[in-house]
Amino acid sequence: MSDLQAYLDDLQLTVPTSQSLDFVCSLQSHHIAQYSFNNLAVLLGEDISLNLSHILDKIVIQGFGGYCFEHNKLAFEFLSHLGYDVRLVMARVLNGQLLDRPRTHRITLVSIQDDVYLVDMGFGADCPTQPLRLEPDIEQTIATDTYRIVKSADGEFDLQIWKPQSKQFYTLYRFDLAHYTDEDCVLGNFYSSKHPKAVFVNNLVASIKDDKRTAGIRNHVYFIRQNGTETECLIESAEALHKLLAEAFHIHVESVIAEHLFDRFIAPKLAEVHACNAINP
Repeated sequence: MSDLQAYLDDLQLTVPTSQSLDFVCSLQSHHIAQYSFNNLAVLLGEDISLNLSHILDKIVIQGFGGYCFEHNKLAFEFLSHLGYDVRLVMARVLNGQLLDRPRTHRITLVSIQDDVYLVDMGFGADCPTQPLRLEPDIEQTIATDTYRIVKSADGEFDLQIWKPQSKQFYTLYRFDLAHYTDEDCVLGNFYSSKHPKAVFVNNLVASIKDDKRTAGIRNHVYFIRQNGTETECLIESAEALHKLLAEAFHIHVESVIAEHLFDRFIAPKLAEVHACNAINP
């Protein structure tokens, strides 16, 4: 427990004497507000270790954040250590597109008394900040976001979020209740961090979220969601990126790393935006 105690201490939480949904809610909300979701390690060509001690060091000690295979592994192992009935589940990330996608997202199902909850701490800006009851076709509002879980005819489940702009629900990912192990995560992690067509190999993403505000980076765009609206601005320089990573996402990197990320993933998209604006002023 000594390593996991550092995680608990960093979140400033106290474990109750008995299993509690309230504690799981607090764990999820504190985790998402404290540790950023990001793929910087992927873009920097680092191997993403799924060893628990490595994840603890990266996320808790270094404060570097990570993506689903890291965030949700940490939460899973912690809850399991506390005696919670947890289940590893793999999902296909759809993001509004009904395509055949590999299972590249790790989530956790937690059983508390007679109910099952979806616990996800690694889905970026659209991630719920508290557990969702695994009950189809009911709307569940968490802070400013509304979610629902829809069960398909073949027995799979879609997690959806309400998008005010389009006034409709948007499918985030699809999962089933098959048996999965850490070896399935090894495959998903390898694809997500190494495959030349993987989203995380080709795009810079970061986010951090609490019940009132979400901040995120999508390549050249920095956005903030608050009070039901989303504002955006362009990241115009490596210096601006370096400052954003430190101040908004608590990610402290050398200036040369920010310059590398800017030159590779932001500058080309900025050039496209500026060229388009020149044509259509």
